[in-house]
Amino acid sequence: LIQVLLNATTRKDVTGIPVGVIGVGQDITERKEIEIQKVQVAQELQAFIDTANAPILGIDSEGKVNVWNNKAAQITGFSHSEAVGRDLVREFVTEEYWSSVQGVLDLALQGVETANFEFPLFTPDNRRVE
Repeated sequence: LIQVLLNATTRKDVTGIPVGVIGVGQDITERKEIEIQKVQVAQELQAFIDTANAPILGIDSEGKVNVWNNKAAQITGFSHSEAVGRDLVREFVTEEYWSSVQGVLDLALQGVETANFEFPLFTPDNRRVE
C-alpha cells in the first residue's frame, strides 16, 4: 500500500469555468511507516513505565502530576486518575519535605539532575510511605 499526499487545485478554461482538477501527489509511504514506528516505540515506553517495579512520578512545569505509574499507585493508594493534575509537593509530600522536594524539582525543570533523593509520600489515609 502506498500512502500519497495530494494537493488538488481547480483547472479552469480561458473563461474561468472549472473544467477539471489538477492534482500533485507525493509518496509519503516511508514517512507514514516512520510515524507508525514512533507510535509503537512510545507505546512500548509507556508500558515499561506503567509496569516498572519502582514508582515513577512525573510533573509538568507547574508541578502538577502528569506521570503516575502502577507502582506509585500501589504504594501510595492513589490511582493514576486520582493523582494526575494534582500538585505533587503540596498534596503528596509530607510538609517538612515541601521545600527540599520543591528545590529538587525546580532544579530538574532547569536541567539539573539530582540522584538518590529520598522523601516520604502520603497515602489517602494520611499514612507516610518511606
